[in-house]
Amino acid sequence: MIYRLAACAAAAIALVAAAPLRAQAAPAAPTAAPAAASISVEDFARLPFLSDALLSPDGTRIAGRVSQGGAQHIAIWTVGAPADRQPVLIPSGGSDSFVWAGDRRLLITVDFSFIIRIGTGIYPILLRRVSSYDLDAQKAVSLGSEEAFRQEAIFVDPAGRYVLLSSQANLEREPNVLRIDLATGTAVEVQPRVHGVWSWFADAEGIVRVGVTYGERRTRFYYRAAPGAELRLIDTRRNVDDDSVIDMVRFVSNTDRGIIVTNAETGRFAIYDYDFATDTRGPALFAHPEVDVTQAIFGRDGSLDGVFYEDDRPRVRWLDADMARLQERIDRTLAGHTNMIINSSRDGNRVLLFSSAADDPGTYYVFDQAARRMEIFASPYDVLVGRRFAEVRPVSYTSTDGSRIPAYLTLPPGPVQRGLPLVVLPHGGPFARDSWMFDPQVQFLASRGYAVLQPNFRGSTGYGRAFVERGYGQLGTGMIDDVDAGVDWLVQQGIVDASRVCIMGGSYGGYAAVRAAMRSPGRYRCAISFAGPSDWRSMIRYNSQLAVPQRYVREWRQRVRGEEQTDLDSISTLRHPQLLRVPLLLAHGEQDLTVPIEQSRRLARALERAHAPVETVFYPKSGHGFTDAAESADFMRRVEAFLARHNPAATPPAAPAPAASAAGVPISAASR
Repeated sequence: MIYRLAACAAAAIALVAAAPLRAQAAPAAPTAAPAAASISVEDFARLPFLSDALLSPDGTRIAGRVSQGGAQHIAIWTVGAPADRQPVLIPSGGSDSFVWAGDRRLLITVDFSFIIRIGTGIYPILLRRVSSYDLDAQKAVSLGSEEAFRQEAIFVDPAGRYVLLSSQANLEREPNVLRIDLATGTAVEVQPRVHGVWSWFADAEGIVRVGVTYGERRTRFYYRAAPGAELRLIDTRRNVDDDSVIDMVRFVSNTDRGIIVTNAETGRFAIYDYDFATDTRGPALFAHPEVDVTQAIFGRDGSLDGVFYEDDRPRVRWLDADMARLQERIDRTLAGHTNMIINSSRDGNRVLLFSSAADDPGTYYVFDQAARRMEIFASPYDVLVGRRFAEVRPVSYTSTDGSRIPAYLTLPPGPVQRGLPLVVLPHGGPFARDSWMFDPQVQFLASRGYAVLQPNFRGSTGYGRAFVERGYGQLGTGMIDDVDAGVDWLVQQGIVDASRVCIMGGSYGGYAAVRAAMRSPGRYRCAISFAGPSDWRSMIRYNSQLAVPQRYVREWRQRVRGEEQTDLDSISTLRHPQLLRVPLLLAHGEQDLTVPIEQSRRLARALERAHAPVETVFYPKSGHGFTDAAESADFMRRVEAFLARHNPAATPPAAPAPAASAAGVPISAASR
């Protein structure tokens, strides 16, 4: 597979290398591109063989995560190398992340999960370690103590000489900060641990300047004004009832001024000027009126260059004039796509970008500005390039409590756009969100004739704190109401046939599929669950963070909001197997550390005892998602056959299910 990637990239480069970047020229789709209906299950089920690509500071190499033979690797290519030149491969786990440390080193962060017991509770704990990979020696070296519990790189020297590592000795102990020489591995403590401080931030010169502590519904800063100065507590005026979070701290070089990302002002994450000397939050540098800032983009001196945010689709707003002009130029060239500049060489000349759309699996490009040449590097889903896919439309509807619920609607290709069969696809998390992006599962279902609805129900992140908080304590009630309301809206619009609706999901979405089918057997003909929890009481004992919005919670001890007021047995599908009256396909990966496979095994046994209509399949190689293409393809084939039996797309079923009730029928829709 690695050779196929290199060959594909080289062929694409040869195709466009001679052509300068043209401001008005958008790449044309093939005139006879095959429709998605002709794509096999195996092609839809293939895992993306490249992700998370990153250009080196000198612009000569690209590192990325690749899949090969069911194993994960980090691969490093030389830009412009011959097609038959193999990349350097570094063995990797699926959760590894990496950044460049200079031109010839990668810092690789590896996550390991293990289980501990605290009292009567059983908890999965994340062990995080950082290593340095030297391209010349072709060798990885662990950084800091071998016994460190959790490490995080908080600053990487642009020249690659050293890294600042926040390091916890154990679960209960706050981290200190080590400066580690990447050539020798020598570690020197530059910031001792401070009681209550779990997050440390350094300035653009590599000086630890701020520690943040969360507790008693209060955020507090410890601040160092200059190198060698003592830390001092500067928080004296924040409201003790303020439940806000500071998501990021950055400094402008050699000043007391900086930038923070927080939701304190409006409940939505925004970017503010901040004076650390006086503990004063200044005006917003960027705040969106409806959604959160997802990422701030900083210049080398710590100044704010731009922001990423997501309303109906991922977007970027550049505050740096040169970058804004570059983005405009790229957007004109690759019109109709989301074009994200990933990073650039230190001289700014060579740029790595990813261009994609909800109906386009996407392509990585390398743009050489001096040469005015944009070259294709690779497409993660190479077998899907050039195919025609269904349009994914942002919509919104009104739920039972009057809330506006944003969603994505995909209709199957073809002239018939009314009275369609539907598959509702609630996302996992549940404190996460669906996005306007290419999703092979969505396109697979659409290619088989189904409309697909992806609701961002209450509790979904990205829409501000108030929307998240509406989901607290609503795992099996309000969130499901929002999903049901989306079905009712589509029926009212005439887009969907009320007698031809199924629901499918993974993780929390898998739970939602079973729970919704149990609550509304007249609304859903069938349900499909992959890796869904079934017993919330045991699930929260096992993993208290599963139902916690991570960006809003900084202490690992904090449990799901609303748990104390919720009867967890009443919303646990395991406790009510007799309520399932429609066919269920229940699947789970045996290596799942997020939701133990016993959650599905126990549910299957309970359903069988209750004589409920359930089919089960368990995958020995897969975890909380598929890491093996063959198992992924098997699941897709089962889904295809299951839907064909219980909710065929070609013609209405002979014995339609009773129509859904009109309760909570939405009253509006918008293509935002």
